[in-house]
Amino acid sequence: MNLQTRINLMVRLGEYMISNLPAWEEIKQKAYHHNGWFTPAFIGEACRKIATHFLDAASLQEWAGHYNVHDGNTSKNVGIVMAGNIPLVGFHDFLCIFIYGHRQTIKLSTKDNILLNHLVEKLIEFDNRVSAYISFEEMLKGCDAYIATGSNNSS
Repeated sequence: MNLQTRINLMVRLGEYMISNLPAWEEIKQKAYHHNGWFTPAFIGEACRKIATHFLDAASLQEWAGHYNVHDGNTSKNVGIVMAGNIPLVGFHDFLCIFIYGHRQTIKLSTKDNILLNHLVEKLIEFDNRVSAYISFEEMLKGCDAYIATGSNNSS
């Protein structure tokens, strides 16, 4: 999958995130019932900020242009341990790895295991090739690099 395809998918995902489609509204309610701190207002604000600041086509093009972003497949697999204190708090890490073209293995927080999982399912619905780039696991092993979202532990 080339860079432009990945950018287009993220733009489409951003449009979905700010939509009021019934399936998305249902997922946001499910996330709220799972974690009472994730009020509809907080989830909505997180989605609006992500969509408008991260998932705008021009911004993604400009941002990717500053880096040597792979246009094809890459053999790196990055493990992400997602925090769960804010709705979609690890989205930027997810986005960086996806745009760069690496595969990622994600361990979701038990406090926020609904929203990103659904958004990845939506990306796969948009383009089934995404399934080769993203997986969810309970334990991260054998990755080439690791990111702990929200952590200052760099060791």
